[in-house]
Amino acid sequence: MAKQREDSGTGRGETHRWAIDQLEEGTAAVEQDGDHMYEIPRWLVPTTAREGDVLAATLTAGADGEVTISVRVDRAATDAAKAPKRAKSPRSARDPGGDVQL
Repeated sequence: MAKQREDSGTGRGETHRWAIDQLEEGTAAVEQDGDHMYEIPRWLVPTTAREGDVLAATLTAGADGEVTISVRVDRAATDAAKAPKRAKSPRSARDPGGDVQL
C-alpha cells in the first residue's frame, strides 16, 4: 500500500500504514506500507496497540519546518487485515483437532 498524501492549509500530510509485527519492551517492529520492516521506539506506538494491529501514522510538515507525527490504531484496517485469517479454517468441519490417532 502506497503512502497517502493530503494537502492542508499548513502543510502536507503523508499517511503511512504500519502493521505491528512485534512489540518489545522498548521497540516495535512494524511493516510500513506493506513493503519495508522498521524497528521504531515503543513510545511512538499507542499504548492500546497490540501485535497484529494496523496503525495510521500521519506526518505533517508545518510552514516553519516543524514536523508533527500522529499515530493512531486504525480499527477498520485492523479488522480487515485479520478477517481473512478468521475466515480460513485449516481443519474440516469433521476434524475435532488434537492428536493424530492411527
